Amino acid sequence: MKGINRVVIPVDTSDVSKVAAEQGAYFAKLLNVGVFIISVNDSRQYMLSTMLEEKIQREKQFALEEVKKIAEGEGVETATMLAAGAPAHEIVKYAQDDDLIVMASQGRKGFNKFLLGSVSEEVLKTAPCAVMIIKEKSKMRSIDFLSNRPQEKKKR
Repeated sequence: MKGINRVVIPVDTSDVSKVAAEQGAYFAKLLNVGVFIISVNDSRQYMLSTMLEEKIQREKQFALEEVKKIAEGEGVETATMLAAGAPAHEIVKYAQDDDLIVMASQGRKGFNKFLLGSVSEEVLKTAPCAVMIIKEKSKMRSIDFLSNRPQEKKKR
């Protein structure tokens, strides 16, 4: 198995995306590798006004800057990119086989998933590397917590 040489963190403007960024930066620090943060503006596929398009662009750029601060706070080398297009396609396009993608999942179901698709699911299916999905309602645990956890008694 190849080692991980970079952590790719796709972000949007959601809170769970920030949680995934924290986890991604934490893993990058543990692995002593840099992070590549990508946000994808997919608004061009919809008929939007120029003013709304610019607002979305600013929000995506702000999200990138917020996550960059999180990663730099962990002391890891950080690069950012704002891409345009279909999110899953753009994320996978910039991933390499020795990367680890750490991304959030909104947990959409049913009709919303049908309409909006699942970016995390598509990335998971098509990425050339390992993918870690951070669920919206999952509790974040650190490696320290896991290593200090009392051993469970085995049932007979």
